Amino acid sequence: YTNAGKSTLLNRLTDAGVVAEDRLFATLDPTTRRLALPGGETVLITDTVGFINKLPTTLVEAFMSTLEEVAEADLLVHVVDASAADPEAQMHAVHSVLREIGAAEVAELVVFNKTDAAPDGVGHLLRHHEGSVAVSALAGDGIADLQAVIGDRLRHLSDVVELCVPYDRGDVVAALHREGALVTESHEGDGVHVSARLDKVSQALFAQFLVPRPGGGTAGDAAAGAEAAAATP
Repeated sequence: YTNAGKSTLLNRLTDAGVVAEDRLFATLDPTTRRLALPGGETVLITDTVGFINKLPTTLVEAFMSTLEEVAEADLLVHVVDASAADPEAQMHAVHSVLREIGAAEVAELVVFNKTDAAPDGVGHLLRHHEGSVAVSALAGDGIADLQAVIGDRLRHLSDVVELCVPYDRGDVVAALHREGALVTESHEGDGVHVSARLDKVSQALFAQFLVPRPGGGTAGDAAAGAEAAAATP
C-alpha cells in the first residue's frame, strides 16, 4: 500500500538512497538494488509504486510497466503500515490490484512496518497472518530477521540442480551466476560442472544443460518428490 514505508525499507536493507517521503506515490518508477542475504545469496529487490484503495483504471494503465515488475517477481514482499487505521483494508486493496495485474499467485511475504508507531497492535496482526514479519524500517528493528526469512522463503522456491556446460559456452556459466546461487563449480573433461540453486523458471531456461540423476529426473525433481513424500500422511 502507498506510504507504507517501502522505500525506507529498501534503503534500510540495501543502502539504496531511494527517495522516501510521507506522501502518495513518492515512488513512480521501480528501483532495483542488490541485497546480500545471511546465507550468502545475493538477490535483486525492487521498490515499486504503492497501491491505493480503488486504484483508478487510468492509473493502473499508467503504472502498468512498474506493476509488471510485481508479476515477474519470485517473492512479493508486501509491506503493510501497522500503524494505519485499518491495515486489513489496505491489504485487501493490494490483493485486489494484484489480481487485476495477474500477480495473485506470486509467493507473498507480509511485512508489518512501523512497529515503533504501533507497538500494541502488531501482535494481533502477526497472530492473524501466519508467517508474517514485523519491522521498523525507520529504527532498524527486525531487519535481520526479515533478511533471514526472505532467504528461507526463496530457498523453498528453488532447488539445487547439477549442470554440465560445454567449455565454449562461457555465456551460459555467466548467466548461471546471474540467475541463481552457485554452490560448486569445477572443470572436468566434458565441460564445466556446476551445482546451482535455481528456481523453476531458471531450471527451464537451462534445461538442456541439466544433468539427469540416476534413475531419471534432475536434482530438482528429486527434491520436489522428497517434499511431496514428506507431506503425504
